[in-house]
Amino acid sequence: MQDPNQPSKLPSLMPFVVIAAVLVLIFVGVSLFPVFKRYMVQQDCIASGQTSCVQPH
Repeated sequence: MQDPNQPSKLPSLMPFVVIAAVLVLIFVGVSLFPVFKRYMVQQDCIASGQTSCVQPH
């Protein structure tokens, strides 16, 4: 019977899961940044009172 106080001989996967999650969050943030930037530029245009704020995608 294995002693419960002994650490497992299998490597822990938690560091790899955390690294993968961080990389996914970075990728999603970089991918969505241009979308948010276009939205913010359009909102600034509308807030300044201009009427020709439609931008092509």
